[in-house]
Amino acid sequence: LVTASDDKTLIVWDGATGQQLKQLRGHDGGVNAVAWKGDQIVSASRDKSVIVWDAATGQQASKLEGHEGTVYSVAVEGSRIVSGSGDETAVVWDAVGAQPRAQLAGHGGAVLAAASAGSAVATAASDATGAI
Repeated sequence: LVTASDDKTLIVWDGATGQQLKQLRGHDGGVNAVAWKGDQIVSASRDKSVIVWDAATGQQASKLEGHEGTVYSVAVEGSRIVSGSGDETAVVWDAVGAQPRAQLAGHGGAVLAAASAGSAVATAASDATGAI
């Protein structure tokens, strides 16, 4: 179990005991969203970045930068990460190479939710629109 906080940290918990296992520090702004898949924890922040963490060690593996606004959402599937931002875009990232694969524009408001399934990416924004 992992939680995100406005104090710029993430905490990894033992779901069975409720004990804190690790505290992850690396963002310069509050952490808005977190996703955990396999050996990766991925976090989205007000500092306009996405950080990929090694779940076993708690060490930062890479920092994905390119959004021009707060990053509100993040999703992970395989080697793909999708982030949604206040800059009205979603970015599809290569988790291994830490490089953007595509920037998805078209919303008239902040992208508050992003999901990935197979080759599809779905987003929802503050302008009451969704896109696939």
